[in-house]
Amino acid sequence: MSRITVSSLLVCAALAAGLALFGTRRHVARGEFVAAPRPAPVEPAPTPPVEASFSIVRGRLGFWRIVRTFDGVWWFLSPQNRTQFLNGVTTVRPMLRGRDPLGPDYLSTDWDRRDDEGSQLRWAEATLARIRQAGFTNLGAWCSPVMHRCQVPMTRDLNVWRWVPYGARLFSPQWKSGAEAAIREQAFSLRDNHNLIGYYIDNELDWDDDAVGPRVYFDQLPDDDPNRLEVLGVIRDIWPTLDAFNRDWRTTFAQWTQLERQPKLPMSPSVGYDRLADRWLYHYARQYFQITTALIRKYDPNHLILGCRYRGWAPPQVPRAARSLTDAQSLNYYAADALLDARVFPAIAEESGQPLIISEYSFHAPDGRSGNRNRIHFPGEVPTQEARAQGYRTMTQRLARVPFVIGADWFQWMDEPPSGRLIDGEDANMGIVDVHDHPYEALIEAVRRTTPLLNPLHGGSAAAQNQTVWRDAPANSPDPAAVAGAADLIVK
Repeated sequence: MSRITVSSLLVCAALAAGLALFGTRRHVARGEFVAAPRPAPVEPAPTPPVEASFSIVRGRLGFWRIVRTFDGVWWFLSPQNRTQFLNGVTTVRPMLRGRDPLGPDYLSTDWDRRDDEGSQLRWAEATLARIRQAGFTNLGAWCSPVMHRCQVPMTRDLNVWRWVPYGARLFSPQWKSGAEAAIREQAFSLRDNHNLIGYYIDNELDWDDDAVGPRVYFDQLPDDDPNRLEVLGVIRDIWPTLDAFNRDWRTTFAQWTQLERQPKLPMSPSVGYDRLADRWLYHYARQYFQITTALIRKYDPNHLILGCRYRGWAPPQVPRAARSLTDAQSLNYYAADALLDARVFPAIAEESGQPLIISEYSFHAPDGRSGNRNRIHFPGEVPTQEARAQGYRTMTQRLARVPFVIGADWFQWMDEPPSGRLIDGEDANMGIVDVHDHPYEALIEAVRRTTPLLNPLHGGSAAAQNQTVWRDAPANSPDPAAVAGAADLIVK
């Protein structure tokens, strides 16, 4: 075959390939070619929005959200739209000072003792690798702010009340301005952080009458003090007529101005003051949540608001006041038997209409390597390190079996210094590592083995028979003895 013939064939083949690639043409009119029709591409079926999979969705698309399934199970929902029961650890910091200037203090072995930005970030990445290896999914409260620069889900504690000027009461202008400064300074820079789960407003506030009751906000304050005027407003809501007030309080006021000029609320039989205290606590808590949640959403509209970390329980008026304002409730809860309180947990969820996060829990023992004497009489003491590990396994799985609990954070990463931590002397063996930064292997192994079980347990929690979860049997429990006598309790 001649060279020309071979070349011609190659050209024809190339043209044929090109026509196959770009589509054949058909002759329509002189000098005009159009592409031959192709089969219409098959459009994929539209993906239903993630919201269609849940009965409730709270939060902003692209950030951490909270959802409830149609069978009543609440979850965290990641920015990648994955449902998760989170189990984290709090207080991940490079250092924790004790009261004894000679030590020992906790100093992370991942930290080179320099305070520059690069040193802090290297510490964060190295310690975070250890946390992941231990099996934790996220970081809880009290962690170093540098962790916000790492790829890890993390909550932030705002501790608003600590920023407020000393002595300022809730209804004074100084309280709101202090709260705004706290939230603006901490939240504005995090508003676009996709790893931030959300904010705790405060920690373990005192809701008792001696701390926030109507006498505290009325007695001995000037007549025009906004806090005193707020109490008077609640009184007028409860008792629209002076006759009704006099009857319940056994007073003889002829005019409201006589009450307004009293230096103190009258000493009343319980019926009058109890009605006021009940209504006042709801009013007070509602104002607290309204102020703080509005300010958080002003400076960061993207992240969840996770409550204020109740200390062991909450008066029902308080979670009721948070309804429709926060996205979740949070509770610091310690129990040596690893059982959940059958009254406190459901009450908080039902009053608020929101899921519950256990923002602190842990177990401590007298045989820790840091020399802690556990003098704070903290709940949650067990005999040994093995019992701490068993406590983690048991309690974390119990929490995952409750449909309205969506996560739990172990308090804390390190043991406290044996002389007590600097700010308050707390000195418990609560750590995943000791003050020398050596791991408690039994506890870490418990975390590592428990984490893969949590999402499946939680996914089945709507249908679970949970008699062994609660300290007191629910009213419909067929066998109350099963709760008190469960075989896996931690015995001190």
